[in-house]
Amino acid sequence: MRKATPPLVYGLRSCEPKDIDVLNHFFTRYAESIGDEGPFFSELLYYLIVFSELWERPQPSMTEMTKRFTEFGISAEANPIPPLYCSFSKEKSKECNKLKLGNYDAHGIIFKRDEYWNVNATIPSQASVLLLSSKLDARTPHKYAKQLLESLDGGNRVLITFDYSIHGALFWTQLDEETPLSETCGMKTLGFYVKSKGDLSSLDKSCLDEMPGFLQID
Repeated sequence: MRKATPPLVYGLRSCEPKDIDVLNHFFTRYAESIGDEGPFFSELLYYLIVFSELWERPQPSMTEMTKRFTEFGISAEANPIPPLYCSFSKEKSKECNKLKLGNYDAHGIIFKRDEYWNVNATIPSQASVLLLSSKLDARTPHKYAKQLLESLDGGNRVLITFDYSIHGALFWTQLDEETPLSETCGMKTLGFYVKSKGDLSSLDKSCLDEMPGFLQID
């Protein structure tokens, strides 16, 4: 994808008939590619966590959500998600009441926020924290990883930063940029962290020096 980005941008800007053929072929193949679905991904668990821990309450209006989406530089469209939130949460609010998706007898698929929600975490004396972040992550900007690091109460913490990776530092930090399924530095670092039982002083971060550099095409 890194090497495909410059010609894609060029094709989108020039938009000649031959460019359209290439773009149609690319996006068709991309749409057919394998996504997150698989034995290690649970969409139900994902939305349970998102709606319980992260989603704004009460549900904002669709007008407001569209406004936020169009005014932000890069954003994942969230318009299809409110109906899911309303059905999961059974929230009684102006927007959810319009959809009438929470009118079922069972409990909502959501858990209550407790006293630990949205407060600065204290790192226990016997524990440590490893954070991974990418400077080119447009979905969860790097500045928030730095803010999270500083908000943690305790010194046994470290932030590993990848200069030229994208969203998902575990999966998109390939050591071999030509092979998408090659070993990633993010996963390798996490493996060393687990193997060392969280001992940050012995954490092997050497793969950072093996990461591909910035790809610049003139």
